[in-house]
Amino acid sequence: MPVTWTRRGAPAETYKPLNQRLRTLNQQFKRFQQMTFSHLQSIAENYNISNSIDSRFQVLSRQFERISRELRAFKETTEHSLNSLKSWTKSLQKKTKRLDSSLANMTRALRENNHLNLRQIQKQRTELSDLSHKIQKQQSHTGSLESLRNQVQQGMRDLQTSLKRHQAQIMKLESQMQGLFKIISTSKKEGLDPLNSIRRQQGVVLRHVQPKPKSEENRMRNRLLSGPTEQPQTYKIKDRQQRLWQSTVQPTVQAEEDLFQLPLRHKIPQIKTPREEARICNVGSMLLFPSASTENYVTFQRSFQTGAHELSICTWLKVDGKYLGTILSYATENNDNMLVLYGRSSGILGVMDFVIGDPAYRELSLQNILDGNWHHLCIIWSSIEGRFWYYLDRHLVSTGSKFQKGYEIPPGGSMVLGQEQDSIGGDFDEAEAFVGRLAGFALWTRSLSPGEVSGLASGKGVPRGAVLSLNDVDQMFGSVQHVTCECLEHCM
Repeated sequence: MPVTWTRRGAPAETYKPLNQRLRTLNQQFKRFQQMTFSHLQSIAENYNISNSIDSRFQVLSRQFERISRELRAFKETTEHSLNSLKSWTKSLQKKTKRLDSSLANMTRALRENNHLNLRQIQKQRTELSDLSHKIQKQQSHTGSLESLRNQVQQGMRDLQTSLKRHQAQIMKLESQMQGLFKIISTSKKEGLDPLNSIRRQQGVVLRHVQPKPKSEENRMRNRLLSGPTEQPQTYKIKDRQQRLWQSTVQPTVQAEEDLFQLPLRHKIPQIKTPREEARICNVGSMLLFPSASTENYVTFQRSFQTGAHELSICTWLKVDGKYLGTILSYATENNDNMLVLYGRSSGILGVMDFVIGDPAYRELSLQNILDGNWHHLCIIWSSIEGRFWYYLDRHLVSTGSKFQKGYEIPPGGSMVLGQEQDSIGGDFDEAEAFVGRLAGFALWTRSLSPGEVSGLASGKGVPRGAVLSLNDVDQMFGSVQHVTCECLEHCM
């Protein structure tokens, strides 16, 4: 029984004995009045003093009436005070309930903020670890680049030395060629044999080597063979000039060819930029939805073959818009919102609706899905007790029960990615279109375990029994692109 309080803090139950006592006194007084009246009447009859008795009785009656009025006034005052106390108590109870509700909401918000802060700290630690790993890779890559730079610098120095040496050789060969041309021209003017003149001048030793048929050699040979047509024994002069070509000009041409052949250690090595190591290699392919248009959507070759009492939907997604849009829509003849996973552009941007058998749905927090990065989403539902689990990046974000308990998702409907169906296969709304990328999408008609969800998000294979995946895509409409990429890091 609730306890009420007076304005001075005393319980209202303390007034009940007082009221009862007053009522008792009133009843006793009435009995006393009757007894007194009867007694006085008897006295008046016996002693003939009725006049004095009447006057005394009138006095007593007036006193009784005065006491009665005072009692009634006291009773009214008391009742008014009790009513005021009751209203004040009700107001206090309402304020207390509101304070309790506010306190519970603050406690729940504080607990959620603490969980969110813990998840953010864990994410920052993971990002810091990945960043340290990348810095170590970059440092090793920088060391390899420095070693390659040193090799290139050494190669350049060797190349400069080789160029200087070849330049000296070229200058020497040019001086020799000028001397030979001078001897040949002098021999022609004097009518002497150029070979004998060269022998006498420089003592060149002839070698019988078959010359290579090169255009430069032919030009040089024609230049050497040009002379007086009236000279006798032409065949001997040609033979001597050919041998002179082999011993003098051919080494010069060979030296010019060798000038541009650099040693192997002088070649600049090719620098290969290391590709980022891939860790999530179980996605298979990716769907790209480039813009918010009712023309951009994807259909499947099949949907549910039998009624589904359990469901698991998992995918990697990267949202390019300011809202989520529709990831999945399953419509039947009886309900165009039989299974929907979407977030409206006009509603709360941080919330995603998970619909099973419209109008039943649950609101799920998007967390940081709209930050433009890849995130792994996994939603699981079971008709047993109506339980559902919502995983984001391997972490259980929310869970609940009594959501479509004992419900069955019927087969034979239309499954669409990227648009929300208001009729089977149509009546799309641009404000509900998905803009971004979906990779590794898969659907199971069973409940995945936490270990399977974690392994799927870590790239450790795909759980068995998937009834739908991107390999079952039937048609792509609009500007949707289907990109093959085994690893998530390569899905650009």
